[in-house]
Amino acid sequence: MRTYFRSLVAAAAVAAAVVTGGLAAAGPASAAPKETPIRGLTIYNSTLATFGDHDFCRGTVAARFTSPKRGITRLTLTSNGFIGNGAGWKKNPTCRVLVIASQTSATALYRDIFIPAAFGAKRGQTVTRDIRTGSGLAQLAVAPYAANNPVRVPQGSGFTAYLLVP
Repeated sequence: MRTYFRSLVAAAAVAAAVVTGGLAAAGPASAAPKETPIRGLTIYNSTLATFGDHDFCRGTVAARFTSPKRGITRLTLTSNGFIGNGAGWKKNPTCRVLVIASQTSATALYRDIFIPAAFGAKRGQTVTRDIRTGSGLAQLAVAPYAANNPVRVPQGSGFTAYLLVP
């Protein structure tokens, strides 16, 4: 009786795997994997207020965390538009900034990821960087620094995020 029940359960499991595998494989072959938003905690907000390298250029950048695959955190910086003063800004309306993401997770302790970015007056310009954090709890501190200085000089406001990476 017990062996008959076990073989019946095993047969049902195999049949369910075949049916769901067949349904999963029936989807379009060209579908890209969807990025999943990462759950986490940010104490204040995830917006960087910064200034850049010439003609008093300044603006804000919104940061967003997603996961394209297991153990990878994708940091996307989206500009809210930068402005500047003077003739130099009218000639070259591009503001260079250096964003540094400091990572503490299962794979690294205080590892700095340098993200050079250039944003203009147009809203919606993005810069994306994939960071290998590993699965589990990760801490990412994101802050703007001086782009044209050999010494890391903070310029603007940053934030710290505690993330649960899938």
